[in-house]
Amino acid sequence: MADVTKKIDWTKIFTFIKSRVFTIILIIGLIMFSAWQWSKIEDLKNQKTISDQNIIALTDTLHEKIKENGEYIAWKAIYISKIKDLSDLNENLSKKVKAQEGDIITLNEAVIRIQQDSAMLAKYLSEKDKLIQRITQIDDHTYLAAWTLPYKYDSLNFDIFYGKTYIGVVNKDPLELAHVNTEIIKRISQIDLVFGERVVKNQYQVYVQSVYPGLTVKSLNGFMTDPNDNKYIKSLMKKEHWLQGFSVGLGATTGFNITTGKYGLVIGPTVVWNIYTF
Repeated sequence: MADVTKKIDWTKIFTFIKSRVFTIILIIGLIMFSAWQWSKIEDLKNQKTISDQNIIALTDTLHEKIKENGEYIAWKAIYISKIKDLSDLNENLSKKVKAQEGDIITLNEAVIRIQQDSAMLAKYLSEKDKLIQRITQIDDHTYLAAWTLPYKYDSLNFDIFYGKTYIGVVNKDPLELAHVNTEIIKRISQIDLVFGERVVKNQYQVYVQSVYPGLTVKSLNGFMTDPNDNKYIKSLMKKEHWLQGFSVGLGATTGFNITTGKYGLVIGPTVVWNIYTF
């Protein structure tokens, strides 16, 4: 059977290229390509923002400040990454995140120190609630004095120490006493501590603040799971609902050309009121 070679009808091709339909298709293609490019650019911007945040967290040091009202605050930039990538940024924090149960969204760690000198303690000692019990004799050579020392810093911050002091009789004539031992048998402490995360000048930080006297933060670290990698965070974001509003897009539909009296395919931009978006 003889080969039949179908000739390309270049005239029809050139006619189609010069037609309005081809122009519309070309415009639609360019718009879709531009939208895809814009989406990629936005993704790159997002990656750069996270990268910049992590660079800051790697080099940032602990910041401390005493506010005008006497409140102490400490802060530091935190890491944002996928959990599996956190070890490249902070190995110690990565181990603590992986040791937790459940789907970790954020994790912060702080080492807090409390250091109070005699002047500070004397300032906050509640004299009306201080209690020194009468000395009781334990044996011929030892006496006991029980005491309670409450330190009230404000309505939410306080320390109450309960203890015993043992006094020994070294010599009765002349009388000579010696301190044998002092022990704290109970302590009740309450610290009002604010611990959270904030954004300051486009920097994501973890911070600790309190009015408790003598409290300082010795180290502070924070981690947040990359929102783009966490299904739970996405589930908390604004969901699709009825009556979304207007949207602009591209569409194709059949139509009737009244000038030619024929049906055809119509392609072009559309303005749509979305009743529901999946």
